[in-house]
Amino acid sequence: MLSTNIMRVLLRRRTNGFYYQGAGKWINNPEKGLDFGSIHQALEFGGKSRPGELELALAFENSNLISAVSIEAAQADFARRSSFNSNRPG
Repeated sequence: MLSTNIMRVLLRRRTNGFYYQGAGKWINNPEKGLDFGSIHQALEFGGKSRPGELELALAFENSNLISAVSIEAAQADFARRSSFNSNRPG
């Protein structure tokens, strides 16, 4: 049987490692952090608030592993990929 990992898309503060919970609240438990549902949504929100202070954090169910990257790096990668895909012949 294949295991399925569900990914949660979170925003994390670089300074203290706390996760955005919503309505200006931050918490140290990623399980209680707001799941943005998509990387695009998290980047839009994080880019409008304090991009230099935030990381895009990906948390996987049934795992303690959390992968994180700065908002700036994630936005640059997202823009590069979007540009690449829009220039491909259809």
